[in-house]
Amino acid sequence: MKKLSWRAALYLSVVGYLLLDLKVFHGPLRDAMRSPREAALVEARERGWVALVNREPLTREQLDLAVTRHLYQRGLDAATVPDKNLAMIRRAVLQSLIDDTLVRQYADGDRYTVAPEETAAFIAAWKSGFATKEDLLKAATAQGLDERSLDAELARIWTRKRWLENRIEPGVTVTEEEARKWYEANRVKTGGEPRPGFFEPGKAKIREVVLPVADEAAARQLHAAWKGDVEARWLAREDFPEAVATAVFAPGVSGLIEPIASPRGWHVIEVLEMRESKPLAFEVLRDEIIAHLEAQRTEETVKELLEKLRKVANLHIFQENL
Repeated sequence: MKKLSWRAALYLSVVGYLLLDLKVFHGPLRDAMRSPREAALVEARERGWVALVNREPLTREQLDLAVTRHLYQRGLDAATVPDKNLAMIRRAVLQSLIDDTLVRQYADGDRYTVAPEETAAFIAAWKSGFATKEDLLKAATAQGLDERSLDAELARIWTRKRWLENRIEPGVTVTEEEARKWYEANRVKTGGEPRPGFFEPGKAKIREVVLPVADEAAARQLHAAWKGDVEARWLAREDFPEAVATAVFAPGVSGLIEPIASPRGWHVIEVLEMRESKPLAFEVLRDEIIAHLEAQRTEETVKELLEKLRKVANLHIFQENL
């Protein structure tokens, strides 16, 4: 029988050691070859992490708090949300939490800061939305915050928002030429009818008194003795109940018309003047169109940016810990 060369014998010995270490004894070589994913999973289970974002852990407690805020801002309560829906909400909120973390990490990496007076103005404006300080603190407490931590959280939100705006600004600016092209492309429907929002609807200048549904007799008495001593208003067709609109905007209508019943009551109306609908010029809608297009582009550009951040991120989600 032919003897093995020393190289072959050494090779077999090494292979045998590797197999014993990896498959039988679970020795140090096996531990060294465990993937980072495996190690992260073990630590995540032990510590209750729901995700790792560039090696920064997001804990179950952070997710719980984010879900609480999400529900509160939508007038919901976890106790009344079905378990299946709540699980879906938790997964969606986790994605938002990951996005927020990525933005913060990149903003911190850029050493991005916002002028203190700008941040203070944002915080003051946000707080002004509450009628009283008690209402403000109640809302903060419901979201796991006290007065001091609320200011810190609002400052973080504003910094992230400004960093995003600075990163995407070149891609969302809308020129007047672009806005005008959009106006021309969208102002009429296929059949040539003006689209809502691109024309000023016809209006009627009226004097009106509305009496309760049961007061037909009083309405007819008021009609008979009408003096027209109420303030006149310009109203569009959609401002009236359907039956009233049909009567007011009928061709050739003018002056005092017969009392009309609607779900709101009895209407006694004097029609003073009619104004036909007319297209709104680009110059009238310019600022509104630019704001609409920039908001649309902002949403799309932010989505693209976050997708790019996610692609280069070291991201692990631990579904079993949600």
